[in-house]
Amino acid sequence: MSGGYTGKILEIDVTTQKTFVSDTDLDFCKQFIGAKGLGAKILFDTLPKNTDPLSPENLLLFTTGPLTGTKIQTSGRGTVVTKSPSTGLYLDSHFGGIFASDMKKAGWDVINIKGKSEKPIYIEIKDDLVTFHDAKDLWGMECQKTHEKLQKIHGKMRTAVIGPAGENLVKFSSITIEGHRHAGRGGPGAVMGSKNVKAIIVSGSKKVPLHDEDAYNAQAKEILKKIKENDFVPLRKQFGTPYWVKPVNDEGFIPTRNFQEGQFEHGDDLSAETMVDHIVDSSGACFNCIIACWNKSSIKQGPHKGISLVGPEYETLALMGTNLEIKTVEEVAFLNERCNELGMDTISLGCVLGFAIEAYQKGLIEKKDLNDINIDWGDTEEIARFIHAIAYRKGKAADILSEGVKYASEQFGKNSSSYAIHAKGLEIPGYDPRGTNGMGIAYATSDRGGCHQRAWVAKAELYDPELDRFSFEKKAKMVKEIQDERAAFFSLVLCDFAPISEEDCVEMWNHATGFDHTVDSYLKCGERIWNLIRLFNIREGLKENSDILPERFFTDSFSKGPAKDRVLSKKEFQQSIQEYYQIRGWDQKGIPTEKKLKTLGLDSYKK
Repeated sequence: MSGGYTGKILEIDVTTQKTFVSDTDLDFCKQFIGAKGLGAKILFDTLPKNTDPLSPENLLLFTTGPLTGTKIQTSGRGTVVTKSPSTGLYLDSHFGGIFASDMKKAGWDVINIKGKSEKPIYIEIKDDLVTFHDAKDLWGMECQKTHEKLQKIHGKMRTAVIGPAGENLVKFSSITIEGHRHAGRGGPGAVMGSKNVKAIIVSGSKKVPLHDEDAYNAQAKEILKKIKENDFVPLRKQFGTPYWVKPVNDEGFIPTRNFQEGQFEHGDDLSAETMVDHIVDSSGACFNCIIACWNKSSIKQGPHKGISLVGPEYETLALMGTNLEIKTVEEVAFLNERCNELGMDTISLGCVLGFAIEAYQKGLIEKKDLNDINIDWGDTEEIARFIHAIAYRKGKAADILSEGVKYASEQFGKNSSSYAIHAKGLEIPGYDPRGTNGMGIAYATSDRGGCHQRAWVAKAELYDPELDRFSFEKKAKMVKEIQDERAAFFSLVLCDFAPISEEDCVEMWNHATGFDHTVDSYLKCGERIWNLIRLFNIREGLKENSDILPERFFTDSFSKGPAKDRVLSKKEFQQSIQEYYQIRGWDQKGIPTEKKLKTLGLDSYKK
């Protein structure tokens, strides 16, 4: 087997509690790299069409890349790949920490979990040894307590756990990695809960194989030097992702009151600078990362004094903060801690809560269906009570909302779909496209639904003088090219905060594996991965005209800020989508053409 890969895939059937070992296909690795791409290939090839995401037949894949667990910076990233219960489509959800590194050092490129255990269990993986344990004493525990209990029993093993939300199959429940990192988006926690798996713990003692170790490590040192010299890294290190709260709020496109506004009058009270002054104690880092963007925080005043957490991140400050009109960083931190411990994605939950408050105020939800919880903008305590209700599906409204905003709007009706903020069923992150039009194309065309990480063009739209952020011009091509590059990068798999060039990525991949890829062939791998996932989504029911945005973005304008009075032009948006299809080599319905698939070596997937 080539270096960079362990050469082994661990398959775990939790129904029978039997394990199987198969070989990692080197030809697949050359074409799909690893992590995101390899996971997509396995999912497409082995998951039966129209599988219910919460059925025993769905696969839960933990994947690594050829650079995972090595000396290159940020190589501790891992990926969960599955069919999403939020969207019914493809999902990859990425996480940091050390779990993926230890998984690779245990000897596994992929851990493939299928079936459903008769009773709650957790799985221990120690190098080649797999042990199944009864989890009855852990079932019902919150995430951090589960992590601490497992480490008390087993020592410093790396943990991936679900909380009560995952146990109760909340569609946007997360998997918590080592207590503080999260595979959050798209509901992987619900998939894990549907299999009655409370936790997976792993430790590894092996060395990651490298084709040319000397050349690899020398290149890793050069990349480390470049990261240290990068102008933006010090801000990442000082503030982490919360750095973006102030510029996005100042420029008028931070979600506010369920995306009714783009600027929050108390935005400065949620800024990175305020966080550092009020709650941040120290920084922290994932495996082999000098950027160290974590904020280890604790609440030092008020009713929730003493609560500690890692965070909040920008997306939480936006969706659980400005979007709900929460006025202090302490209150956002408290809500963040509740989400983390119950095991829910803060982006989706923030959109769900914003939708719920607006629907309640418009009379679509009755108070009795809220279990007499009086949810309202800025009411931290009532919102916290409702978060708990959603995690446990307590009450009619909480049960409906635990399915996500798309489903909830279908149940509540009365035009509520216009302010259910999602794309393809996945709730939209913290950059309103009325203030950054390119993000609208990125959200609409994302392979997993509303996602900023597939093509985060907001920074370029703000600071590139060649771009007009209030126009779709030039955005389709830019989004397509970034999506392909990110698909490759997230298959290596590294952190998107690391300023590592395409040339360096290719050199590291070649040094690790002995492959002879070029930048062009590397980017073609990304394009191949993107197109394969598009085919998977079409197979699983993605329909024509699904690359759309919520109606609010086209009809409702802001009353203040730099983006005041602006809405998206539906005609120009649709024209940009068609331009995107054309650039991708897809037909007018968004289906990859036979010619395009042939150039990518995917013609066998064309049905």
